[in-house]
Amino acid sequence: MLILGLTGGIATGKSTVSKHLAEKHNIPIIDADKIAREIVEPGTPCYNLIVEYFAPLIPDLIDLDTGVLNRGALGAHVFTHKKDLEKLNSITHPAVKKKILHTILKEYFSFSPVVILDVPLLFESGMDWLCSKVLTITCNDEIQLRRLLHRNKDLTRDQALSRINSQMKVLKKAQMSDYIIENNGTLDDLVTKVDEFVCHHLHALNSKACFDYWVNLAEVLFPPLALVGALYALSRRFSVKYF
Repeated sequence: MLILGLTGGIATGKSTVSKHLAEKHNIPIIDADKIAREIVEPGTPCYNLIVEYFAPLIPDLIDLDTGVLNRGALGAHVFTHKKDLEKLNSITHPAVKKKILHTILKEYFSFSPVVILDVPLLFESGMDWLCSKVLTITCNDEIQLRRLLHRNKDLTRDQALSRINSQMKVLKKAQMSDYIIENNGTLDDLVTKVDEFVCHHLHALNSKACFDYWVNLAEVLFPPLALVGALYALSRRFSVKYF
């Protein structure tokens, strides 16, 4: 199974790409943001730990009617307090990773040839090691700031910059990636680029992933084949090395 990591900076268009891949190309999406919301629902272990630590610091942390966390208030606090952001990540990241791994296994045993792992902090969290390839969505700094302010109208310019600067620079993410889509134009421009990526790259990667999957399955069902494959791979390495 091919696991394509999808990442990008805040407001670069990553979620739009993820949605398009799911709706037009029917590719399963493992959405880390969605999982992050699920693991902090009232009554969950993460919810209880967050309330225990942050309630004394954030008066309006909890919606009194529903008991749900006030994500806006929590975000406004942690993005201006680095230590508390690290504390929040230490509470949520292990639970998010655990659920992501569970979902990957579920897709694997469902014979999904390709899965998109949509993680905003893919490199920061160290989850890029799970991915066969990584696609990063980028845009220039001015456009990123403008989009974030348009999307989150309650943010001031300084708050928006604080959120952008709390993440790894988009340029650095791009340098660590296998594929890059620049999203400096219109929505139609972005959709066209995504479709071209699927046509020219993802289909080829998918074919290789399918072949590798059946080879791996055959090796599990017939262990001697795995030994033959390992010896062949080893001989290839030495032949290339000493040619």
